[in-house]
Amino acid sequence: MNAPFPFFGGKREITDIIWARLGSPRQYIEPFCGSAAVLLAAPSPASLEVVNDLNGFIANFWRAVKHQPGAVAAEADYPVSHIDLGARHVWLMQQRDRIGAEMQDPHWPGDPQVAGWWLWGQCSWIGSGWCEWDRQIPHVSNAGMGVQALGKIPHVSNAGRGVQALGQVPHVSDAGMGLLTSAGRVAWKWLHELAERLERVRVVHGEWSRCLNNHYGDTDTAVFLDPPYREYGALYGAEAVADEVAAWAREHADLRVCLCGHVGDYEMGDGWVVVPWKRPRLTYSGSNTTDKEALWFSPPCAGARQGQLF
Repeated sequence: MNAPFPFFGGKREITDIIWARLGSPRQYIEPFCGSAAVLLAAPSPASLEVVNDLNGFIANFWRAVKHQPGAVAAEADYPVSHIDLGARHVWLMQQRDRIGAEMQDPHWPGDPQVAGWWLWGQCSWIGSGWCEWDRQIPHVSNAGMGVQALGKIPHVSNAGRGVQALGQVPHVSDAGMGLLTSAGRVAWKWLHELAERLERVRVVHGEWSRCLNNHYGDTDTAVFLDPPYREYGALYGAEAVADEVAAWAREHADLRVCLCGHVGDYEMGDGWVVVPWKRPRLTYSGSNTTDKEALWFSPPCAGARQGQLF
C-alpha cells in the first residue's frame, strides 16, 4: 500500500530490502513516519505498531484516516485553486496549537477537515513550504496576493496528479460516497483501505523518542529510524537530531534497528551492516543527479549482510 501524497525523502523504493532484514517482529516502531512507506510495506502487521511524527499535520492525517476515512476523503475532494491554496495554507497554519494539543490524547480521532485540506494541498503544492509545522504563519495582508505572496504556484499540469494518480486502489463498497467527484471516489476507496490497515496502529505526535517503549523484548522489536539527515539538519531546525538518534541506536543495538542517512554519516560499531544505495533525482534544469544514501542495520537484523543497492 502507498500513501496518497508525495513525500520528500520517502523510502518506498527500498522497503523490500528493509523488511528482508527486519523480518517479522512482534513490535514495530517508526518515530519519523512521514508517508509511513515502511509501515505500509510490511509483509504482515506486527502485534503492536506505533508511528510518530513531529509534524502534527502528518500525525493528524494518519489519525484521522484511521478513524474517519470517508470524512477525510470528502474534505480532500476539491479542485486545484491558486487562491484557495493560499487561503487554506493560512487557515491550516492557524490550527497548529489546537491540533498539537488534541493529538496528545491517544483516543482523539483526528480532525478530518484539517487532514483533508492538508492532503489536498500536499498533492497540489510545488516544492517546500506547504504547512511546515515549525514555520511562521505566512503574511496575510496585501489583499488579493494569495499564495503568490509565498512564491508557490499549485501543480495543475499532468492531469490527475494528486490522490487519484498514485496507484490502483483495491475495490471496497461504494456505500457512503455520496456526491463525490470521480477523483473523490478514488480517494474515498483508497483512504478506507488505509483505515483498515491502520486499525491497530497507534499514531503519536511529538518528539521522536516519545514512542520508543519496548514491550516485547530485544529481537522481537524492530525500530525504523529515518531522522532528518545531517546535511539537512539546519533546514529542519534539527541540527543535533541525527546524532542523537544514532547514539540511541548504538545503545539499543540488541533490537532490530534500521537507521537511515547519507553515506559516511555514521560509524555504528561492530556487528552493524551498512547498505549503500542511491536514487536518481531530476533537477529543475532537467539533468539527473544522485544522492548517495545508506541503511545501517543492527546485528540482530535477520538476513543482514554486506551489500550495495546501486
